[in-house]
Amino acid sequence: MAGCEATVRFCTFVLRGEDKRSRRAGVIRDGMVFPVVGGRGLISVLEEGGWDEVGTSDEGIDLAKVSLQAPIPRPGKILATIVNTSGMLGGTDIPLDRPRVDMKAPSTVVGPGEAIRGPPTGIRPEVELAAIVGRRIANGGVDEAEAGIFGYTILNDVTAPADSRSDAYEAYRRDRATGVIRRTTMRGPLFRSKNHDTFCPMGPWVVTPDELAPSKGLRMATSFDGRLVQEGSTSEYIFSPAKIASYVSGFLTLEPGDVVSCGSVGWRTEVLGGMDPTEFILPLRAGTLQLEIEGVGKLINPVVPAL
Repeated sequence: MAGCEATVRFCTFVLRGEDKRSRRAGVIRDGMVFPVVGGRGLISVLEEGGWDEVGTSDEGIDLAKVSLQAPIPRPGKILATIVNTSGMLGGTDIPLDRPRVDMKAPSTVVGPGEAIRGPPTGIRPEVELAAIVGRRIANGGVDEAEAGIFGYTILNDVTAPADSRSDAYEAYRRDRATGVIRRTTMRGPLFRSKNHDTFCPMGPWVVTPDELAPSKGLRMATSFDGRLVQEGSTSEYIFSPAKIASYVSGFLTLEPGDVVSCGSVGWRTEVLGGMDPTEFILPLRAGTLQLEIEGVGKLINPVVPAL
């Protein structure tokens, strides 16, 4: 980026008190936000290419005077990797030959400080490193996918586990072991459990790949009201962000501003107890979630349980 120092963060912001419709892209450096020329959003910047040379205003705004929004407030699509660490698989003896990916609706996105509305059955937060796609990737190899990643942010893949359990159903299916068709209880789809309004907090900004190396092992953690409930590292990822993006691009073209979330880490033994990783939920009360990824920052959101 012309005229920028080495350490910069791309963001989406509004001035405090402004309507969200006034949100625009900016670059954070030295505690100041420098608006992108033309008042454009971050997706527009990416679609136009050449993000390393995007122009910004010479006059910065004190970071304390702005409200940071989700970096990509309405992505074209959000691809969420379901299991990508042994912590979420529940053991190290289970191999995966390829990523397992679901989708979250773009309208579920909220930014830093915005409330997560939890259903009465409870929610499970999931700290994830999310890659922001910077250019079109269609059937791309790993190197092409890596070159197409604009940067990284934090994504909370909020889930309501009770939904998928209640959405389970019975059907007649062939038993793989015996070959016999029998009545079987099928796992419920994840769509409802992952797509309540507010179930995709994202932020606080985007860190570019030249400043971040997920393969080096970046600490990932989740705390609820100061109590550590999740902890791990990006070194646990079975598939790198580029491998996931490459895999997805083999059947679904990725466009600038799409989000590829890379999966979560396991749960602290003292909070998990005898549960498997998919059964944990937060206490059914209001509180504050803080997600942190080393080198990226902190994403903080209040949790407001449904009455």
